[in-house]
Amino acid sequence: MPDTLLPHHSLPRERGRIREGGRTKTDPARFEVVKNALYSAAEEMKIVLAKTAYSPLLKVAGDYSCGIFDGAGDMVAQGPDLPIHLGSMPDAVRAVIATFPEVEPGDVFIHNDPYHGGSHLPDVNVVAPAFFGDRLLGFGCVRAHWPDIGSATPGSYGAVTEIYGEGLRMPPVRLYRNGQPDPDIERLIFANVRTPTERQGDLRAQVAANRRGAQRLDNERGARLFGDDDAGGIAPAARRRGELYGCL
Repeated sequence: MPDTLLPHHSLPRERGRIREGGRTKTDPARFEVVKNALYSAAEEMKIVLAKTAYSPLLKVAGDYSCGIFDGAGDMVAQGPDLPIHLGSMPDAVRAVIATFPEVEPGDVFIHNDPYHGGSHLPDVNVVAPAFFGDRLLGFGCVRAHWPDIGSATPGSYGAVTEIYGEGLRMPPVRLYRNGQPDPDIERLIFANVRTPTERQGDLRAQVAANRRGAQRLDNERGARLFGDDDAGGIAPAARRRGELYGCL
């Protein structure tokens, strides 16, 4: 285990941080509190999606994944979800950040482009920023497998030789502004998929799941856990520990 996570009882503390030899290390107790709070928020996102989605592929089969990311698009928490989703979701969030460097509360973005961190076209990413007041804390992302995204074959699993035959391909676009959906973008999407009412229900469920994650951060406790200077070292520490476990 990295020494940043080991207790140092004799070392001076500064509001949850430990000073040693001029370096600041993460208090292991605070690390666990922050880490589990973020994991809990990601799991709540998963529950919201399961309870509000329309299609059995999401409600029953659970073909979706949820994550919380910092302002640079690095994952800091994930639900108990699908590795094939989670591994590329950071790239999907970074694609949104690169396309929309300025985001506002109430924004929601959507895309499924494999060349921007997606997988196959039915896996649709819905990304939303989380704020505390006017300060951006990070992003939530929900990747869900839509039962249909167009193409010549129901289910969008036909044998094709190029991406243009797989269905509707969406680069990162702003779907919501000021908390309201863009009706033009929605009409474009739902005109190109089968069972559009069910697709709309699944999309609304993804938006709702992201809102739950943002709600868990949009308060003083969430800001202290995730966004302030004290907790600023928690996300890198969490990633380092994940990388360590991945090498075992």
